[in-house]
Amino acid sequence: MYSKILVGLDGSAPSAHALQHAAELAKSLNSEKVTILHINKDLPLQEPILNIDLDELMKKEDQEVLAPAIRFLSESGITYETHVIHGDPAANITKYAKEHNYEVIVIGNTGKGVIKEALLGSVSHQVAHSAHCPVIIVK
Repeated sequence: MYSKILVGLDGSAPSAHALQHAAELAKSLNSEKVTILHINKDLPLQEPILNIDLDELMKKEDQEVLAPAIRFLSESGITYETHVIHGDPAANITKYAKEHNYEVIVIGNTGKGVIKEALLGSVSHQVAHSAHCPVIIVK
């Protein structure tokens, strides 16, 4: 049914629950793979910040977010891959899923931007309304 599962991961507790759900789904359906997609939001900097390597900081954040997920999937014996993309999370998740023919997207119900979500709408809400495939939103 779902041979390719895409999981949006941002390091929040709901995204960790989404990963756990995706792993259970993958095991029960004998899925081909689970793909973890971590999106780094573009920072709207108008001037360069001196003495700070933003690329290095973002790589460190990526590692901090992905390391527990990689460990979990490795220990679970699930075939997986990880990708990091920069930009708008909802748009990139749906675009990636469509371009790579994913059959389901699993995502947490809230992420790290609670105030922004309250004002602009959550990433999970945007993904659910714009994805080409089923979206499972995990609490």
